[in-house]
Amino acid sequence: MITEYKIVCKGIKKKVIYHFSDSHLTEYDSLSTPEEIEKAKSATEAWERVREHFAHHGGEPFGEYEKLSPAYHFRKLLEIAKDGDALILAGDTFDYVSKANLRFADKCLNDFDKPIAAVCGNHESRKAIPSDGKLAKMGNGFYVVRLDDINIICVDNSQRIVTPEQNNALDYELSSGKKAIVVIHVPVMCEQNEKQLKPSGVYFQFNYEGCPEENLEFIKIIEKHAQNVIAVLAGHLHFSNYALLPGNVPQFVSSQAIVGNINRYVIGDADELL
Repeated sequence: MITEYKIVCKGIKKKVIYHFSDSHLTEYDSLSTPEEIEKAKSATEAWERVREHFAHHGGEPFGEYEKLSPAYHFRKLLEIAKDGDALILAGDTFDYVSKANLRFADKCLNDFDKPIAAVCGNHESRKAIPSDGKLAKMGNGFYVVRLDDINIICVDNSQRIVTPEQNNALDYELSSGKKAIVVIHVPVMCEQNEKQLKPSGVYFQFNYEGCPEENLEFIKIIEKHAQNVIAVLAGHLHFSNYALLPGNVPQFVSSQAIVGNINRYVIGDADELL
């Protein structure tokens, strides 16, 4: 399911950006060992139940289309995103990082020629991401994908923490004055979405009670530079969510790609969005 949002941003040439998360790929292939095959099959079977639970929890559809394989949905969403200007993967592309999952993703992305901004999710580890694959940048805790008039700033908060170094880099990039999209995995909880996030528990909250001071500082940096932040994009919840963070910065959480969900953002001057 494609969910479209139009974002008015003065001075920005019209762009279409796609965003999905939580594909939870569990692939195996002819190069996989028997143990790897068994692990993949077991994880796939488990997600058959879990993704249905999340769909019902979020009040979202779960019919015959949603029941198609995670691999099918991943390929389909990439096809959809080919007509955009960039693609954002907000974490948990893989249910776990394996050679077969990486081979599958590389094959799917082989003819995808648009910029990709991807962060790790809590099911992934930066250390496990090879430096020579299509998603090699996921191995960085902080990096920036630079479009002509928008920066896509990727910050790994997948373990519900950020470092002072990440915050300093974020502050520096947002101080440039160039409009930016900030990509994380675990969403920020705020007044507008706490009724949806709190019942799910602290596992789904970046700024949970008692969280490190750096997490709160991250939010203050976003608020400080609110005029330059087009949006914060996240995943992790497995259901769609929209809220305004401090500074009236919109945060969009994409629903689970493991059942075929993707967000489409049309960004530009008001007259270009008519």
